Amino acid sequence: MGKTSAIRPQSQRWKRLLVAGLLVAVLVVLGSVLLFSGSAVGCDEIEDADGPALRCAFDAAVPPATVWQAMTRTGEPRSYYFDAVLEAEMVPGGRWRFLTDDLERLLAGGEILVIDPPRRFEQSFQAADLDDPPSRITVELSATPAGSHVVLTHDRFPRKTTTYRRFRGAHPLALSALQSVLETGELPLRARIYTLIFKPGMKTMTVRAEPWH
Repeated sequence: MGKTSAIRPQSQRWKRLLVAGLLVAVLVVLGSVLLFSGSAVGCDEIEDADGPALRCAFDAAVPPATVWQAMTRTGEPRSYYFDAVLEAEMVPGGRWRFLTDDLERLLAGGEILVIDPPRRFEQSFQAADLDDPPSRITVELSATPAGSHVVLTHDRFPRKTTTYRRFRGAHPLALSALQSVLETGELPLRARIYTLIFKPGMKTMTVRAEPWH
């Protein structure tokens, strides 16, 4: 009798823990859906003879030179991109890389392919924590009566790699945050939340940054 009564509370405790775990899992999934959907900037998925590509476009009420400065400025944390810091040799053939804000961890890097300020730049791109082959990011800026039109194309994927799938969601988030920072000087709440969630993990999951010189 005593053993049976002891087993029942323990069984009930495990059931409560299981229900709590399921609720947490549901909340995480719902939170992720809300966080990664409905961005102000959208990206089209393109399929052509060269393989899959992502094309993202938005308008900003600032001149192209201001957008260019925000996207190419080195040595300062970018609030719209997890506070990552750009280090770059801003010439064709130069190296570039994104580091965590403590400059200890490498997030991504590649080579500057084309640079034509303040209109266009191209760079090869490789996430530091993935084994995917390098892809390419091209940014094109044009003046509009209200400010600027910005087009980011991420292509040269051999297939829908992990990099492709990751940045299918990441580009809209970052570009939406950039648009807000350019126009209002403020980081939107959504960007603050995902930075709070993902920034700590970025400092442990990615590889240590080696000195260039």
